[in-house]
Amino acid sequence: MRTVVRWNVSKKAKSFSEADVFLVSFPKSGRTWIRIFLYSYFAFCEKREFTLDERTVYSSNLFPRLVFTHDLWEHVTSKTWDRIRGKFLIPGRLRRERAVLLIGRDPRDVIVSLYFQLANRDRVFNGSLSDMLRHQVYGIQMMVDIMNSWISEWGERPDFKLISYESCKLDTERVFREILDFIGIDKVDEEAFAKSLEFSRFENMKNMEAGGRFDDKILKPGDLNDQESFKVRKGKVGGYREYLTVEDIGYSNLALTSLDPRYGYSPFQFNK
Repeated sequence: MRTVVRWNVSKKAKSFSEADVFLVSFPKSGRTWIRIFLYSYFAFCEKREFTLDERTVYSSNLFPRLVFTHDLWEHVTSKTWDRIRGKFLIPGRLRRERAVLLIGRDPRDVIVSLYFQLANRDRVFNGSLSDMLRHQVYGIQMMVDIMNSWISEWGERPDFKLISYESCKLDTERVFREILDFIGIDKVDEEAFAKSLEFSRFENMKNMEAGGRFDDKILKPGDLNDQESFKVRKGKVGGYREYLTVEDIGYSNLALTSLDPRYGYSPFQFNK
């Protein structure tokens, strides 16, 4: 991956400067799930209705301000003018000074889920899944390179935490408590926590998306009749095996051999 200068001279830089904690991830890595859990937890603590509107979420100033970003990935896939301005990048000083929660997911599952988002939901990619897997920008090798860049930059800092989508699925309560602790919630409201766990449950999120209950256009399906166009799609660990060919899996596994081992994704994981 070519060197990226971490500046941001766009209007978006102001929202980055307000962050107490950055939650960084690729698309389709569980960010929506974690956002809905946290925002519903904040809402239940304050005895108000759930919303994704950040003006309401942070209006009381009771909770740390979280900024969710795809950072380098959104930068390399953005339009030329946005790349010149660094519109989607966390600025250099903030990268060094603010806490970072990095959300990882097996790149093979990410690439499949991302393909359906770009092809069926956003309709910005016209090729096949195999085409996208090998794409210079959207493909799995770029994904591995960016993941390596993130963990090389932040991995040894005390104000950094890496969690995985897979661990969230395996032991949701434990990992979500760890997230609350990391962002600075010293005393957990147990009633609000239990309610937010249920509220952010996968099937509940999917039903709410289908019913149009989210107040944000990014959480509406591209086509109600196409399950592959939903933002909340399947969420399955190892589901890539249902979509990738033997050749595709071999190509993906080769890419994973260069992924930093701190992520914990073996090239041979889930292949049996």
